[in-house]
Amino acid sequence: SPLWLRVRAVEALRFTTTLVVLPDCVVTAWIGACFSGAMLLLAISALASVTAAPSTGIVVHGFHCNAPRWEEVVWGDEAAQRLGRLPHAALLAWQARHELQAFICGSGASQTASGSAEADALISLLFERLPSLLSFDAFRGVDLEALEALLRRTVIADTESLNTQQEVLAALARLSRLGVQRALLVSSPTHMPRCLRDASVAAARLGYEGTVLASPCGTSWTEETAVVVEPPHRPDGGASAALFGLVRRAAALAFGTTATESGRRPAEFLAAFERLLASFENRKSSTV
Repeated sequence: SPLWLRVRAVEALRFTTTLVVLPDCVVTAWIGACFSGAMLLLAISALASVTAAPSTGIVVHGFHCNAPRWEEVVWGDEAAQRLGRLPHAALLAWQARHELQAFICGSGASQTASGSAEADALISLLFERLPSLLSFDAFRGVDLEALEALLRRTVIADTESLNTQQEVLAALARLSRLGVQRALLVSSPTHMPRCLRDASVAAARLGYEGTVLASPCGTSWTEETAVVVEPPHRPDGGASAALFGLVRRAAALAFGTTATESGRRPAEFLAAFERLLASFENRKSSTV
């Protein structure tokens, strides 16, 4: 019946970003026109192909092995019920278990004391603590045995990438080769804006035709929020245009991507920048 078809269509679309709703009259007329046996099967098959959930790849961004709060960031806080990157990604994997093609963990930017790369450290922790996922209420009803089999079948360690930009570029290239239509990026809320920025550039560079989605976990290494400075687009945004240019130049100097004529190092620039900001902040406070 048309109702059955619509319910199945919604079921198949539960993980997609676009939902197409067909009115009763449209579905009924369409089915009625295809009512003969073979044509009915063909019509149902066509509808199923349109509404099938997209193949999915999950990208778990790495976290420096020597960073503070490493375990909290990657695993989470069971007492506070805050999922870290790994449990959050594992839950997404379970929700997309029928479509999941790849579960990619990064990166190779740092190593543990024993010499394991970030990606390998994440994967080891994931399987070592898999039974502890039940400590999170979000995993109630999840078949951990089936989840483990799913993760072992799809897990991939990216130990070659050395930063976020390389992570998303390598991940999208891999997913494109696999024909995966949807990439889910998992990281901390503070890191996610940079992930999306780099993923947008990587997708355009590669010609990735799928959908890139962000799914921030519940933990971060700081309570600060990310500051996003985008290129100006408003005709009345004179101040923002100047600020964007200054921030871009400052970032290039601070991170050493641009050499200064005097050969000064980033640390010297940051010290001078701090003094400049402080002078204006002090001037403002003295006038209040």
